Amino acid sequence: KLPNGIGFYVDASVKSGGVDGEQDKHLSDLVANAIELGVSYNYKVTDNFVLQPGFIFESGPDTSIYKPYLRGQYNFDSGVYMAGRYRYDYARKTANYSDDEKTNRFDTYIGYVFDELKLEYNFTWMDSDQIKFDNKKTNYEHNVALAWKLNKSFTPYVEVGNVAVRNNTDERQTRYRVGLQYHF
Repeated sequence: KLPNGIGFYVDASVKSGGVDGEQDKHLSDLVANAIELGVSYNYKVTDNFVLQPGFIFESGPDTSIYKPYLRGQYNFDSGVYMAGRYRYDYARKTANYSDDEKTNRFDTYIGYVFDELKLEYNFTWMDSDQIKFDNKKTNYEHNVALAWKLNKSFTPYVEVGNVAVRNNTDERQTRYRVGLQYHF
Protein backbone atom coordinates (compact mmCIF):
# COMPACT_ATOMS: atom_id res chain seq x y z
CA LYS A 1 0.00 0.00 0.00
CA LEU A 2 1.29 3.42 -0.92
CA PRO A 3 1.20 6.37 1.53
CA ASN A 4 -1.74 7.88 -0.40
CA GLY A 5 -3.95 4.84 0.40
CA ILE A 6 -3.69 3.11 -2.98
CA GLY A 7 -2.75 -0.55 -2.77
CA PHE A 8 -1.71 -3.15 -5.34
CA TYR A 9 -1.16 -6.88 -5.14
CA VAL A 10 -0.28 -9.87 -7.29
CA ASP A 11 -1.18 -13.41 -6.22
CA ALA A 12 0.06 -16.42 -8.17
CA SER A 13 -1.09 -19.90 -7.12
CA VAL A 14 -0.30 -23.51 -7.99
CA LYS A 15 -2.26 -26.71 -7.42
CA SER A 16 -1.81 -30.46 -7.61
CA GLY A 17 -2.95 -31.72 -10.98
CA GLY A 18 -2.07 -32.24 -14.58
CA VAL A 19 -1.33 -35.95 -14.90
CA ASP A 20 -4.28 -38.35 -14.67
CA GLY A 21 -4.57 -39.82 -11.20
CA GLU A 22 -2.28 -37.19 -9.64
CA GLN A 23 -4.87 -34.45 -9.01
CA ASP A 24 -5.70 -35.60 -5.48
CA LYS A 25 -2.19 -36.43 -4.32
CA HIS A 26 -0.68 -33.87 -1.94
CA LEU A 27 1.90 -31.66 -3.72
CA SER A 28 2.05 -34.02 -6.69
CA ASP A 29 2.63 -32.71 -10.20
CA LEU A 30 2.24 -29.00 -9.36
CA VAL A 31 0.72 -26.92 -12.16
CA ALA A 32 -0.25 -23.26 -12.51
CA ASN A 33 -3.67 -22.51 -11.08
CA ALA A 34 -4.38 -18.80 -11.48
CA ILE A 35 -2.97 -15.32 -11.17
CA GLU A 36 -4.77 -12.46 -9.44
CA LEU A 37 -4.11 -8.75 -9.83
CA GLY A 38 -5.72 -6.32 -7.41
CA VAL A 39 -5.97 -2.60 -6.83
CA SER A 40 -7.70 -0.84 -3.93
CA TYR A 41 -7.97 2.49 -2.15
CA ASN A 42 -8.18 2.90 1.63
CA TYR A 43 -10.39 5.84 2.57
CA LYS A 44 -10.01 6.65 6.26
CA VAL A 45 -13.47 7.78 7.38
CA THR A 46 -12.45 8.11 11.06
CA ASP A 47 -9.42 7.09 13.10
CA ASN A 48 -10.97 3.63 13.50
CA PHE A 49 -13.12 3.12 10.37
CA VAL A 50 -11.83 2.53 6.83
CA LEU A 51 -13.74 2.08 3.56
CA GLN A 52 -11.93 0.23 0.79
CA PRO A 53 -13.28 0.09 -2.78
CA GLY A 54 -11.27 -2.23 -4.97
CA PHE A 55 -11.06 -4.33 -8.09
CA ILE A 56 -9.53 -7.78 -8.61
CA PHE A 57 -8.85 -9.50 -11.92
CA GLU A 58 -8.21 -13.26 -11.86
CA SER A 59 -7.08 -15.29 -14.84
CA GLY A 60 -6.91 -19.09 -14.97
CA PRO A 61 -6.59 -21.75 -17.67
CA ASP A 62 -10.22 -21.45 -18.85
CA THR A 63 -11.74 -18.54 -16.91
CA SER A 64 -11.28 -14.81 -16.40
CA ILE A 65 -13.01 -13.32 -13.35
CA TYR A 66 -13.72 -9.64 -12.72
CA LYS A 67 -14.27 -8.82 -9.03
CA PRO A 68 -15.22 -5.27 -7.97
CA TYR A 69 -15.81 -4.89 -4.22
CA LEU A 70 -16.45 -2.56 -1.30
CA ARG A 71 -15.09 -3.36 2.16
CA GLY A 72 -15.65 -1.56 5.46
CA GLN A 73 -13.49 -2.21 8.53
CA TYR A 74 -13.71 -0.99 12.11
CA ASN A 75 -10.55 -1.24 14.24
CA PHE A 76 -11.02 -1.28 18.01
CA ASP A 77 -8.26 0.16 20.19
CA SER A 78 -7.76 -3.31 21.75
CA GLY A 79 -6.41 -4.80 18.50
CA VAL A 80 -9.72 -6.46 17.57
CA TYR A 81 -11.21 -5.56 14.20
CA MET A 82 -14.46 -6.38 12.39
CA ALA A 83 -15.06 -6.02 8.67
CA GLY A 84 -17.61 -6.72 5.98
CA ARG A 85 -17.17 -6.90 2.24
CA TYR A 86 -19.53 -7.15 -0.72
CA ARG A 87 -17.97 -8.44 -3.93
CA TYR A 88 -19.54 -9.13 -7.32
CA ASP A 89 -17.77 -11.90 -9.25
CA TYR A 90 -18.32 -12.00 -13.02
CA ALA A 91 -16.65 -15.11 -14.45
CA ARG A 92 -16.09 -15.34 -18.23
CA LYS A 93 -15.70 -19.04 -19.01
CA THR A 94 -14.05 -20.12 -22.24
CA ALA A 95 -14.03 -23.92 -21.86
CA ASN A 96 -16.76 -26.05 -23.44
CA TYR A 97 -18.87 -23.01 -24.35
CA SER A 98 -19.91 -22.63 -20.70
CA ASP A 99 -22.21 -19.82 -19.65
CA ASP A 100 -20.68 -16.88 -17.83
CA GLU A 101 -21.27 -16.95 -14.08
CA LYS A 102 -22.43 -14.08 -11.88
CA THR A 103 -22.00 -14.38 -8.11
CA ASN A 104 -22.84 -12.01 -5.27
CA ARG A 105 -20.37 -12.66 -2.45
CA PHE A 106 -20.65 -11.45 1.14
CA ASP A 107 -17.68 -11.73 3.53
CA THR A 108 -17.56 -11.07 7.26
CA TYR A 109 -14.30 -10.90 9.19
CA ILE A 110 -13.28 -10.75 12.81
CA GLY A 111 -9.65 -10.56 13.73
CA TYR A 112 -7.11 -9.68 16.36
CA VAL A 113 -3.72 -8.06 15.84
CA PHE A 114 -1.16 -8.42 18.62
CA ASP A 115 2.45 -7.37 18.15
CA GLU A 116 3.62 -9.06 14.92
CA LEU A 117 0.83 -11.70 14.80
CA LYS A 118 -2.61 -11.45 13.21
CA LEU A 119 -5.38 -14.03 13.69
CA GLU A 120 -8.47 -13.78 11.49
CA TYR A 121 -11.75 -15.67 10.97
CA ASN A 122 -13.64 -15.14 7.70
CA PHE A 123 -17.13 -16.38 6.82
CA THR A 124 -18.17 -16.12 3.16
CA TRP A 125 -21.66 -16.52 1.68
CA MET A 126 -22.13 -16.79 -2.10
CA ASP A 127 -25.34 -16.44 -4.11
CA SER A 128 -24.94 -17.26 -7.82
CA ASP A 129 -26.89 -17.68 -11.04
CA GLN A 130 -25.37 -21.19 -11.37
CA ILE A 131 -25.18 -24.28 -9.16
CA LYS A 132 -22.46 -23.78 -6.50
CA PHE A 133 -22.94 -26.44 -3.78
CA ASP A 134 -25.34 -29.31 -3.00
CA ASN A 135 -27.24 -28.67 -6.29
CA LYS A 136 -28.12 -25.16 -5.07
CA LYS A 137 -27.10 -21.73 -6.28
CA THR A 138 -25.58 -20.83 -2.91
CA ASN A 139 -22.38 -21.78 -1.13
CA TYR A 140 -20.40 -20.83 1.97
CA GLU A 141 -16.85 -21.03 3.29
CA HIS A 142 -15.12 -20.78 6.67
CA ASN A 143 -11.46 -19.69 6.82
CA VAL A 144 -9.05 -19.12 9.69
CA ALA A 145 -5.71 -17.43 8.98
CA LEU A 146 -2.61 -16.69 11.03
CA ALA A 147 0.00 -14.22 9.78
CA TRP A 148 3.35 -13.28 11.30
CA LYS A 149 4.95 -9.97 10.33
CA LEU A 150 8.65 -10.83 10.26
CA ASN A 151 9.73 -7.28 9.40
CA LYS A 152 8.58 -4.27 7.39
CA SER A 153 8.60 -6.27 4.14
CA PHE A 154 7.79 -9.95 4.79
CA THR A 155 4.68 -11.59 6.29
CA PRO A 156 4.30 -15.37 6.02
CA TYR A 157 0.82 -16.80 6.63
CA VAL A 158 -1.11 -20.05 6.94
CA GLU A 159 -4.82 -20.51 6.32
CA VAL A 160 -7.20 -23.40 6.90
CA GLY A 161 -10.62 -23.38 5.25
CA ASN A 162 -13.77 -25.43 4.93
CA VAL A 163 -14.89 -25.40 1.28
CA ALA A 164 -17.22 -27.28 -1.07
CA VAL A 165 -15.84 -30.32 -2.93
CA ARG A 166 -18.22 -30.12 -5.93
CA ASN A 167 -21.29 -28.19 -6.91
CA ASN A 168 -23.61 -31.23 -7.09
CA THR A 169 -22.96 -32.79 -3.63
CA ASP A 170 -23.02 -31.63 -0.02
CA GLU A 171 -19.43 -32.83 0.51
CA ARG A 172 -17.00 -30.39 2.14
CA GLN A 173 -13.23 -30.57 2.46
CA THR A 174 -10.41 -28.84 4.29
CA ARG A 175 -8.30 -26.47 2.22
CA TYR A 176 -4.80 -25.50 3.35
CA ARG A 177 -2.98 -22.42 2.12
CA VAL A 178 0.49 -21.14 2.90
CA GLY A 179 2.01 -18.00 1.50
CA LEU A 180 4.37 -15.11 1.86
CA GLN A 181 3.31 -11.50 1.48
CA TYR A 182 5.85 -8.88 0.45
CA HIS A 183 5.09 -5.26 1.38
CA PHE A 184 6.85 -2.29 -0.14
